[in-house]
Amino acid sequence: MAPTLRNLVAQINKTFSQNFQEMAVAGEVSLDERDMEFDKFGILIKVKFRQAGQLQVLSAHHQSGGERSVSTILYLVSLQDLTNCPFRVVDEINQGMDPINERKMFQQLVRAASQINTPQCFLLAPKLLPDLVYSKACSMLTIMNGPWINDVTKAWSGGDSWGTVMGLAGERIH
Repeated sequence: MAPTLRNLVAQINKTFSQNFQEMAVAGEVSLDERDMEFDKFGILIKVKFRQAGQLQVLSAHHQSGGERSVSTILYLVSLQDLTNCPFRVVDEINQGMDPINERKMFQQLVRAASQINTPQCFLLAPKLLPDLVYSKACSMLTIMNGPWINDVTKAWSGGDSWGTVMGLAGERIH
């Protein structure tokens, strides 16, 4: 069982490390076998978000909340090819991220979600950065709710914003 698990963790590490390299940072996933008892094995995630220094274990003591969020989503993306499910949901993963990491993380998510034979992915976020790049495989839905919705709806439907959104959707409303 341990050799199979080692191979699986090596596959996860390969994707995780590649995803981190694409963001100009470093990360690795390894199997923690220090107790040598199979039921006590664990996964060890190490990351580095600065050029100087060494990889450090992912923890609240070493990384910011945003850095931990980036690490978590890239770990989950690394599991994507090894799991089979009908859909995936990511809820507010960008909270606490600086704009640079948020943009890089979003690009990674879009790339991963746009691959052939990937389950449907839902990214829920209260806010997104302007000028994010989406693939043709992505659809964006905006949900507006609350007592002020009538005012917002009137502003959107009568203004340039609605035309822009509909233009992006391939429809033009005059």
